[in-house]
Amino acid sequence: MSAEAAPPHHNVRQLYRGPEPHVERIPPQDIDAEQSVLGAMMLSAEVIDEVAGVMDPADHYRPAHETIHRAIRDLHHDGQPVDPITLADHLGKRGDLARVGGASYLHVLVQAVPTTANAEYYAEIVRDKAERRRLVEVGTRLALMAAEPGMDSEDIRTAVLAEVTELTARRAALDDAVVEDTLTGPTNPFYDPHPGIRRPHRPGPTPHPDVFCGWIGETVRELDPTTEADPVAVLANLLSAAGAVIGRRPHLMVGNDRHPCLIWALTIGPTSSGRKGSATSTARRVLAEALPDFFGPEHTPRGLNSGEGLIEFVKDDDSEDANPASVDKRLWVLESEYAVTMSRGRREGSSLPGVLRQAWDGDSLGSMVRDSLKATDPHIAILGHITPEEFRAKMQDSEMAGGTYNRFLPIFCHRNLILPGSRGASPELVANLATGWRTVLADAARVDEVKFSPDAWALYCDEVYPALSEDDSAGGVIAQFTARAAPYVQRVAMVYALCDHTDTIAEHHMRAAWHLLDYARASAIHLLGNVTGDPKLDKLAAAVRTAGPDGLTGKEIHRLFKNAGKAERDRLTAALLDHPGYARTQRATGGRPTTVITYTG
Repeated sequence: MSAEAAPPHHNVRQLYRGPEPHVERIPPQDIDAEQSVLGAMMLSAEVIDEVAGVMDPADHYRPAHETIHRAIRDLHHDGQPVDPITLADHLGKRGDLARVGGASYLHVLVQAVPTTANAEYYAEIVRDKAERRRLVEVGTRLALMAAEPGMDSEDIRTAVLAEVTELTARRAALDDAVVEDTLTGPTNPFYDPHPGIRRPHRPGPTPHPDVFCGWIGETVRELDPTTEADPVAVLANLLSAAGAVIGRRPHLMVGNDRHPCLIWALTIGPTSSGRKGSATSTARRVLAEALPDFFGPEHTPRGLNSGEGLIEFVKDDDSEDANPASVDKRLWVLESEYAVTMSRGRREGSSLPGVLRQAWDGDSLGSMVRDSLKATDPHIAILGHITPEEFRAKMQDSEMAGGTYNRFLPIFCHRNLILPGSRGASPELVANLATGWRTVLADAARVDEVKFSPDAWALYCDEVYPALSEDDSAGGVIAQFTARAAPYVQRVAMVYALCDHTDTIAEHHMRAAWHLLDYARASAIHLLGNVTGDPKLDKLAAAVRTAGPDGLTGKEIHRLFKNAGKAERDRLTAALLDHPGYARTQRATGGRPTTVITYTG
């Protein structure tokens, strides 16, 4: 099972030297174990889940193996079969097949597996070698620091303590990430623990990496190292603001309804660690550099007091001294205290909910109180900030049933990096991104009706729409909140496409939008509770929670649903694992470990 030498995964090779001068040692690694892990994953779907509980794809020494590992988990998460043929096709579509050694190497990996029964043991070997490489790297770095004549001993002791603390925190973060991966799909490089990167613990769901698609995703990637804000919150701000700037001319037809590229989002996170404002300022800084005339008070107002107040801002006005917003009726409304807005909307006789519903639809606005108060063809996007506590307190069933707040995408966000000395993005980076955005938005505004590519339309009809319709028919609080997911996924895909200089939604745009809607649903579940609308699923969830850290075994699930067949029990278990907070783990016994379902939320 040996393989030819491969480039190192880390920079340890340059640091780890033997006792003799100029003698290089190979960092701790076991290529045979890495190959066996990957081959076993291609032979058994159960092995994929077992390996996820032991190691992270970044534990591989060979970069190609990490790429293959992530691709296997992507296919598995999407419910696709995993074998050398399907995996080669998946890697080929991403442009990674040649880089990992071609289709023939995937068959070599399968042939290299002695037995899939030992996959967890192989994964433990790979994880152990990765830990040893990190220890070698840290130890060598500290040794070099201590050997520097000008270094103060107190500084060295501080550095040692910091490195030990970082290693401990990284191990804990990696353990959390392995558990979270079973909840929300493949790991996302934006959120993965890496040496030298300090990430706080994330208490909620993690978005699928495919949401960072195209030019918008590229912008998030460029800005990510410069901010502590959650990348998915920066993404939501860019989608919402870009849709507002593009205007009402580009649209798509959903049935007989004309849908503009309006994305409304609520970024929901704790006051201190949510970094909601940082996400908005990060996105706004680039877009304001690109279009300073738009990102002023005329087009980015604050303070939604009433429906009449919103109409007043964009009302029809042909006078010479008309407010700019009365002529150019594009708005990106920013509400840093959206709980206050929600309270205003609940007052008896408030016109705000009704006006907001009209605005999301792209309809002309009018007031029943003042006949003269009209706004023809407005284009209004809204981005609100709210804490989890406020969100739970304000989201009463009556509000959701009114249909106002299911027009917002709930986006859970949390501080993603620890950057105590950050000064934000460099002026050069902001200027470069702004140049690209200036062209992107100008081209997008000239588009009329947006179309679908055949692949994107097939994905929507065959997979996306049935999945979203199933969620909608399940009932419960979450289904009410995500009732507009089907048209919303098309809106989001449209903005992704327009920002990629095209008037045609491609398959990757649709997939990105689908995963973002999935993340919004996961956010709502995480914040509002796992109210599924399925009595059997609620029964299983309650039993798993009651079981505590010991979890629920397959036999115990069987006893819980005595009259249900194995297929029904498997369906319920799979459905529960789709909800944030539930995971498949291993319980140690006297013999082979037992698989259990636990609640970790």
